[in-house]
Amino acid sequence: MAPSREGDRAALGGLWPLVLSLLLCVVSVNGCPHKCSCSGSHVDCQGLGFKSVPKGIPRNAERLDLNRNNITRITKVDFSAIKNLRIL
Repeated sequence: MAPSREGDRAALGGLWPLVLSLLLCVVSVNGCPHKCSCSGSHVDCQGLGFKSVPKGIPRNAERLDLNRNNITRITKVDFSAIKNLRIL
């Protein structure tokens, strides 16, 4: 006897919280700072009026463009999680 469709729906319904939490984890790891644009490992935050290094730079960023901003404060933790950064 084949399982009922209601049973399948109930099983899938129970997975939605897990799927949603996994998606939120991916976004937090690979998200893009507010106002910036991200493409692959390139993060472009040029000329957006930042006064400090933006939060939420993806950990996989290799290139980070911050020129034409007014960054006057850089802390030791601003780039600590970006291990692959090659071009700043």
